[in-house]
Amino acid sequence: MAISEKTLEFLWENRIKNNREWYIEHKSEFQQFVLIPMIELVEQLEKTLHEIDPLLIVIPKIGKSISRVYRDIRFSKDKTLYRDVMWCVFARDKKKYSSPVFFIEFCPTFFRYGCGYYEAPPKQMEMLRQLILKEDKRFLEAKKAYEKQNLFEIDGEFYKRNRFAEQPKELQNWLNRKSISFIKTSKDFQTLYRDDFYKELEEGFRILAPMYYFLIAAGE
Repeated sequence: MAISEKTLEFLWENRIKNNREWYIEHKSEFQQFVLIPMIELVEQLEKTLHEIDPLLIVIPKIGKSISRVYRDIRFSKDKTLYRDVMWCVFARDKKKYSSPVFFIEFCPTFFRYGCGYYEAPPKQMEMLRQLILKEDKRFLEAKKAYEKQNLFEIDGEFYKRNRFAEQPKELQNWLNRKSISFIKTSKDFQTLYRDDFYKELEEGFRILAPMYYFLIAAGE
């Protein structure tokens, strides 16, 4: 069963209701329209992800590769109980590695997928910069792969001050970021709803593989 309009309708209504009793009463809808499609998507992606990196954790369970729908509000000023966004994340064991992730995320207004860091540890970013400045083979392969494609955009907050003004502009785009990721964002929900949407993700993740290998090099 694919992600559908009913998936996003449930997430939207659940967030608007913001009521535990309503969620419990409609939990079967969450399972049917949200959880089962996400479980199937993770299962469909497992083979390709493990071809890219056998150490990636690909487990079709909530709290593993699938996000929770409820929010931890203990230390948050925002007391909204439920999210209207869900995601699947695939990474190495975070107890052993500070590594980038592959991900797919969707909500009622857009969806996106890609690979990279949400907030890269400063140490990892500094190691990546060293690889860039040394013209490490893994960076050159990542740069070549990125420039060959037009699906993903490099993303990540820039430093306010240009720290590498002496470097070519194409390298500054990599060097001057606090974090880094490669993302495709879309509002073409008919694509998201396709039964074979996982094939687009497989193709995209394969395109991203050289960028992922470059990012993972900083933690090895």
